[in-house]
Amino acid sequence: MNLSLAFLFISGIALVISFGCKAGGPISPFDQANTPTPTPIVRIVGPLNVAVQDKSQAVTGLTVLAIPPSGATTLSQATTTTGIATFNPPYLEIGNWTFVVPAQTPYPFAPSTITMGVSQINQTATFTSAPATIELTPPASSAFTGTNGGQFIYGMNYIQPGNLWVPVTMKMSALNTGWSGGYGPTTIGFSGNDSGTVTVTGSGCVDQAQSFAVTALDLAAGSLIRANSAPQTIARSFTSSMTVQWVNSSSFSNISSCNLEKKLPGTLVVSGTNSCGTVSVYMTECNTNCFNGSFQTPNGTTNAQNAGGGSITFSPGSYPCTVWADGCFATLHATCSKNGASGSVQCSGSGTQTILSTSY
Repeated sequence: MNLSLAFLFISGIALVISFGCKAGGPISPFDQANTPTPTPIVRIVGPLNVAVQDKSQAVTGLTVLAIPPSGATTLSQATTTTGIATFNPPYLEIGNWTFVVPAQTPYPFAPSTITMGVSQINQTATFTSAPATIELTPPASSAFTGTNGGQFIYGMNYIQPGNLWVPVTMKMSALNTGWSGGYGPTTIGFSGNDSGTVTVTGSGCVDQAQSFAVTALDLAAGSLIRANSAPQTIARSFTSSMTVQWVNSSSFSNISSCNLEKKLPGTLVVSGTNSCGTVSVYMTECNTNCFNGSFQTPNGTTNAQNAGGGSITFSPGSYPCTVWADGCFATLHATCSKNGASGSVQCSGSGTQTILSTSY
C-alpha cells in the first residue's frame, strides 16, 4: 500500500468514529433542546359595578347593559335602591368594557354609552346627568322698526356636561298679543350636546318690546325642568303715542228735571302714532241723586261711573257721542291700554279738549 492510499483509509476511519459519537447523544449540556414551560391561565373572578345618578339622585330599577372586551355576550342588570347595578360574569375580562343605558319607560333618558378600562374587580363606572344649560344666540338685528313686527331667529345650544343623556322639549314663556314662537327641532338632546333654533314672530300690529326665555322640559311624565335660558329681548326702534280728544259738534242743551241736566253732543277722537293700543273711556257727573247721566257711543252706552256705570273701549278713530250729566257738564276719563296712562277733562261745551296725551 502506498502512502496516498494509507492516508485516505485513516481519514475515513476518523469520520466514521466522529459521526458515530454524534449519533450517540450530546457531548455537552448546551447541545440539549429547549422545552417551553406551560403558562397557567389566570382568570379574575369578581363583581363589576355601574352607578346611575340623575339630578344627583340614585336611579332605581333602571336596566343597564355591560359588554366585555371580547363582545362575546351582553350582560344585563337593574340598578338597586342605591342606584348601582352589579355584574358577576363567570370571569372578568381585562380590557375596555362598554356600558349602556338603553331607552326605557318611564325614565326620561336617551340611549347613553360609556367605556371604561377594567383591570381588577369592584371597579365602578358611573352615569350621571350634570345640570344642563341652554344658550341662545340673538340674530344680528334683534329690534323691529315698525308696528308690522318681523321674524327673529335665535340659535339655540342645549349643552349636557354629563354622560347620561336627557332629551328635552322646549317651552317658551308667555308672549304679548301679536307675537308667536316656535322651535326647530321640537325635541333635542338625544346624543348629548345638541342645537336648534328658536323663532319669534311679530305680526299684525305690535308696538312693545318683547321679552322671553326658553325652558327645557324632559320627555317623561311630569316634565321636569332641565334648563332655563337667559332672558332675551326683541327691542323696538320707535316711539308710540296715543291722544284722546273731545270735539264739541254742537251746543249743549239744559234739560230740567229734579236737577238741571246737560246734554252735550260731540265727537270722541282717538289718535295713535306707531301704536296698536286702545283706550277705555268712562264719564262721571256732578250729582247722582236725581237723573242718571249716560255716555252714549257707537260702541255702546253706559251710565256715569259714579252712578254705577262702566267704561267703553275705543281703537283709533272718530266716534260721534252724546254725554248726559246731572247738575253740570260731564267729565270724560281715558286710560291707555299699553302703559296705563290716564287723563280726564270736564267737557266745556265748546271747542276741542284733550282728555289724554301719552307716549310709550
